[in-house]
Order: sequence, then C-alpha cells, then structure tokens
Amino acid sequence: MASGAQQPGPPGRAGPATRIVVALGKPVQGPGARRVEFPERVLRMWDMLSEAGDGLELETVPPEALARIHQLVKAAAAELQVSISPALAGEMRHFIDGCAAEPSASEVRIEYASLLGWLAGLVIGIYAQLDDSKHELAISAHPRGSTKSPLDTGGTP
Repeated sequence: MASGAQQPGPPGRAGPATRIVVALGKPVQGPGARRVEFPERVLRMWDMLSEAGDGLELETVPPEALARIHQLVKAAAAELQVSISPALAGEMRHFIDGCAAEPSASEVRIEYASLLGWLAGLVIGIYAQLDDSKHELAISAHPRGSTKSPLDTGGTP
C-alpha cells in the first residue's frame, strides 16, 4: 500500500506542492515520482546521522572525528540513494555533492547539516503519510452508523 501527502512548496514561491510517495509494503510505480521505497532505511539513516553530530559542535573538531563524520555522511548518502527514487536522489545530491576530498571542518559541518536538514523534511513526510494511512485504515474499518471510533480503546479521557 502506498500513501501520498502534500508538502508545501518553497516559501515565497507559488506553484504546485511537492508530492512524496512512501512505499508501504511494496514498491510504487511511476516515472519521475518522488518515492521512498524503503522508509525503514531512511529512518535508520536519520537516527544514525542525528546521533553523530555531537562532535561537530566543538569549536575545534579533532581530525579523526572530522574524517569519521565525513565518511558517515558519504555512507548515509550511498544508503539513501538505494532507498529513494532517482528524483529524490538527485535532489539529495544537489545538497551534498561538491565537497573536497580532504574537506575542512566548515565544509564537513555544512555537508552534514545540509544532508540532515534535507533528510528531516523527508522523515516528516514519511511520518505524515504513516499517520494518514493509519487514519485511512481506521475510517475504512469504521462501520457506518457506529458512534464508537475504531481508534477508541474504550478508556476514559
């Protein structure tokens, strides 16, 4: 099952909203679609990158920590590329490509923050679609004329 959610376009720019489709259970077909084929991998990369940023908050980042975080960003990007559609992968590369082979601390910080920020938007879209799917299932399971919601656990508020 797949579910779609509308996302607002860039601020200050009128136009159609971006639609991201999350594949829940099976791949989604369609050329040029912005798809998340493996949401569990995307969420795992989000968690891994979120945990890794503490070292970048230091005023002086040790060279070994800098190299580790740069390698982590590259590994996460490679994992994400096989988890999302080519259209989304191209969008992601736009934010993280161009870093030097031996990047400075500032370049690694920018690369890390860019990927994490882009990924945050994708994760929000995944959670929104999962929530929409949950509500769609609840509504379809809700018999007409019943006053009790299928989401009601029977407890008192």
